Amino acid sequence: MSPEVLRGLIPLQRGDLLSLKGLREGLERITRAYVREGYVDATTGPDLEVDEDRETVDMVLKIDQQIQYRIGSIEILGPNIATREKLMESLPKIGEIFDGTRIEEFFKVNRAILPPDVSREDVNVSRDVKNRTVAILFDLWTCPPTSN
Repeated sequence: MSPEVLRGLIPLQRGDLLSLKGLREGLERITRAYVREGYVDATTGPDLEVDEDRETVDMVLKIDQQIQYRIGSIEILGPNIATREKLMESLPKIGEIFDGTRIEEFFKVNRAILPPDVSREDVNVSRDVKNRTVAILFDLWTCPPTSN
């Protein structure tokens, strides 16, 4: 990503008072941007240099993007074949860059046809570092109601 794009994700400008809230928000935005591009292990950290005489803080962000992941496989357990095919339509295809933010979108888009009790906890994303791929498993089995 270009320095201009990254800089635009930080809500602090030259001359602003240092805000930890703004810094955290900017770091979260940068992390999300990298996750959208398949860099799910990217880390971002500020390197601060304080000049007490001038009462300024210079900040340099260090970004370690790690490796980019692509979709290796997607499996959906639980629903019937027709529902499973409908759910697959809203997911990325094998070989595409893995956008970790699309899982939340998947639940929003498909809320009407998903079992009522499913959540992000029902998704397992496992990384294959050697092949730079992820395997995504949606475990959508519904539990039968319990009787007391």
